[in-house]
Amino acid sequence: MPNHIYRDRMINNIQYAVNEARAAAKIAHPGLTGRIRELAAEKIFRPILPAAFAIGTGKIVDQNTTLSSEVDLVIYNRDLLPPIMYSERDGIFPIESTYYGFEIKSESNATNMKDAIGKRQQQLTLHHTNKDRYPGNNSPVVWVFFAFDSDLSPGGKSEFARYRELDPSWKDDPIIRVMCIVGRGYWYFSNKKEWIYQRATDTYDEVLILLSQTVNTLMPRILSNSRPKPLFGDYLRPPDVEPDTSEIINQEDK
Repeated sequence: MPNHIYRDRMINNIQYAVNEARAAAKIAHPGLTGRIRELAAEKIFRPILPAAFAIGTGKIVDQNTTLSSEVDLVIYNRDLLPPIMYSERDGIFPIESTYYGFEIKSESNATNMKDAIGKRQQQLTLHHTNKDRYPGNNSPVVWVFFAFDSDLSPGGKSEFARYRELDPSWKDDPIIRVMCIVGRGYWYFSNKKEWIYQRATDTYDEVLILLSQTVNTLMPRILSNSRPKPLFGDYLRPPDVEPDTSEIINQEDK
């Protein structure tokens, strides 16, 4: 049986975020609308994150200075590698310490979904420690397409059907593996290589499952330290230059 204290609080947070995002969609200012939308999504995720993790927005970077496209919401662990922050929320996040990247939209439509697929494809080109552990469209960064509404008519074509049309690899190696559209459902491509679906409900179970799965994914990685420890020096070392120990050796000989 669920804990109704936790569940009710999360439902209240989701309802608040949905109201804020949908109100912001009516503002004729794309930049401000996007910012409000990101803050609304953050209102949902921040309270449930384990203490080791934080939320930001910006770009993901690798040790070769290759940058991802803009990421609306990033969940990262600064204990692995510190980000470069330009404000409390805005920054550049090393891929090795980034666990989740969210594309947050007021509305799910074909254009927005194509854009999310393109951003993920570009992000997949980033180098990272033990890249051979993540073949194909897999990555240490879980990529989530999240929307507060949809342009599809209820009872008609599903969001998942639309995604299948846009990604030829949807069945075996999808580019986007997690999708959550408020009022429509939650889809997740599992480690067993099968899609799992949670229908939408009046109490936002599609979003609650996303929250649950996010925390369930993050907690074992804290407890087991399963992610390889990256080296901060790889981000600071001069290009193509090996450390010179001759001066140290000469001083020791004197």
